[in-house]
Amino acid sequence: MKEAEAFARRVRRLVFNRQRTEVQVFLEEGFLYLREDPHARFAQGVGAERLQGFALRRDEVELFFGDGSRLRLTHRLGRLRAYFS
Repeated sequence: MKEAEAFARRVRRLVFNRQRTEVQVFLEEGFLYLREDPHARFAQGVGAERLQGFALRRDEVELFFGDGSRLRLTHRLGRLRAYFS
């Protein structure tokens, strides 16, 4: 099982701020906080050490893991969806 698949199973909720520069990915045991704007770019919290990088987009966040796998999380119409590769 790839890291993205394992991480996707633990995700419970996704919350963006209004400007779409910050996101909280709520997991079973805590949350992962991601921030990306012109002044700061960092990840902290549960699972941050496993990430190689991330990208915040309008309604989704893409997480990049050390084994080359990717996880794309979207939240539309009140539903959380996870796509991994």
